[in-house]
Amino acid sequence: MRKLKPTKKIKSKSTLKISACCMVKNEEKNLPHSLESVRLAADEIIVVDTGSTDRTIEIAESFDAKIIQTAWQDDFSTPRNMAIDAATGDWIIFLDADEFFVNPKKVRTSIEKFTGKDAILIPRINIDEASGNSEMSRDWCARIFKNAPHLRYRGLIHENITDIKHERLDYTFGNEDLTIYHTGYGSRVIESKLRRNLALIELEAKKYGHEIKHDIALADCYAGLKDFEKSLYHAQKALNSDVEAVASRGNLYHKILNAMRELHYTDEDMLKVADEAIKNLPTLPEFYAERGMILCGLDRLDEAYLSLHKSLEVWKKMSSDVHEESYFAGAADKVYMRLAEIEAYVGNFKQALYNIKEAIRLVPDNKNYREMAADYQRKI
Repeated sequence: MRKLKPTKKIKSKSTLKISACCMVKNEEKNLPHSLESVRLAADEIIVVDTGSTDRTIEIAESFDAKIIQTAWQDDFSTPRNMAIDAATGDWIIFLDADEFFVNPKKVRTSIEKFTGKDAILIPRINIDEASGNSEMSRDWCARIFKNAPHLRYRGLIHENITDIKHERLDYTFGNEDLTIYHTGYGSRVIESKLRRNLALIELEAKKYGHEIKHDIALADCYAGLKDFEKSLYHAQKALNSDVEAVASRGNLYHKILNAMRELHYTDEDMLKVADEAIKNLPTLPEFYAERGMILCGLDRLDEAYLSLHKSLEVWKKMSSDVHEESYFAGAADKVYMRLAEIEAYVGNFKQALYNIKEAIRLVPDNKNYREMAADYQRKI
């Protein structure tokens, strides 16, 4: 095995000091990539270890990290706050071990541009390593914030950095230069993590009282565990509450439509939800696609065709100014395939083939797509 070498200290001309923090346990696979992605930006690295038995601590030491060891107590916030307490920087970058910056060289300069706000919500792309690093969804998360006494993590699970004085975080949205990839919820590990998360969410709600943030988290957990009745209940409760779900409404509509589909709700009922989502979130492409798929079920193919095309149009124009969770990129190939099926249905095999090729461009290894492309090619 290659011996890890200490990384070289990079001196910055800026007077701004940045602390990179991480909470870990048995992360020898993920940690090197994560720490390497913050090395250029950070003046110090702090790693809180909650009981690793692999090479995690050795890897952290190779990055000259300050190591803090503590026992795991079924509480994600406590070790995170220990890292903050030890940090000496003006700003803190707090990544999970399975997260890493896409553009490490641009992180420091991007942070230096932000003043006045306490925290920066940055774009996160969730990828599935088991499927060739395909995109599953994208969202926004507070991973960069000022080192201030009033900013601390709260929550046993799905913990968030919080203004403990005012109970409301003063945040802004970062740009694409601060994008991170997240690999932690791929298909290989998701069920075990969801069951762990579910237990901690229920424990926290029982201990401190149920809040809408618990419904958002429970909707996700139950969807992943295929308990769609409960997923639907909690997603609807969160969406219909007076509590602002920052950058989460798209995900809630997604969970509602997914649960309704699995529970065999009528297309008419689902169409109402898709139309509502489009009205409230017109810059997200997925709900035009959802509407198009539902209209296919209602045999309203002309309307379906237009709605599916609209989804692709909105997607191609989508910018980083859209501050909502989105799962369209992971489903765009299915939109192209449905368009291909509609074109083939009316005998336009040339256009159908074009759409299939677009789907193959997005998912090159799909054998079914390639077989259909060959079939349509013969019919032109």
